[in-house]
Amino acid sequence: MTRARRSTRRHESIDRWLITYADMITLLVALFIMLYSMSAVNQEKFGALAQSMRREFQALPEHQGGKIIGTGQIVDPLEQQASQLQQFLQQSGLQTQVRVRHEERGLVISLLSDGTLFDLGSADLKPSARQVLDRVAQVLRAVPNPVLIEGHTDNLPIRTAQYPSNWELSAARAARVLRYLVQKGGIPAYRLIAVGYADTRPLVPNDSPANRAQNRRVDIAVLKTSQNALRFGSR
Repeated sequence: MTRARRSTRRHESIDRWLITYADMITLLVALFIMLYSMSAVNQEKFGALAQSMRREFQALPEHQGGKIIGTGQIVDPLEQQASQLQQFLQQSGLQTQVRVRHEERGLVISLLSDGTLFDLGSADLKPSARQVLDRVAQVLRAVPNPVLIEGHTDNLPIRTAQYPSNWELSAARAARVLRYLVQKGGIPAYRLIAVGYADTRPLVPNDSPANRAQNRRVDIAVLKTSQNALRFGSR
């Protein structure tokens, strides 16, 4: 009787060992199958996926302000600010004095000098300029882009003790706007560049008083990249 019990226990011990061994073999086979499947990735499909992801990420705006909203749509903060600025100009009745346009180098906010910024032949900001420049500063604060401030005149020569030519006048106007944006608008000075173009880059031909008024302006160009500050000027 005792011998029979010992035989039964020996068989049970052998069966347990076999079950454990079989489980281990099963796990190893599963592991090898998983490793093989991972090593057999379709390189062509993987390359296409990587290229697609790279292309999508490169499509983000260069000023690093792109935001993805709930619908998956990429929102450009600069475009958003430009749209809000347009609404402000329409509500304020300033759409004829301040114009917004898109160029290859970025967003350009064009402020006509007459009636808003300066008196004729002057580089002193008028009180009415503050409302517009404060709103422009709000746009600039919302994005990190470099900004080029350009002074332009018409082709009528100016010969005063303070401004011997339109070069001095256009440069002084650009510098005056820059100073306001730094001191009153809170824009970091390192983001801003001021330049005067005199009458060399008119928007329209200087062949009538109305056209000359359009050419007397200050353009504030919000550039897409910092390299554009040196590569591009206005037309």
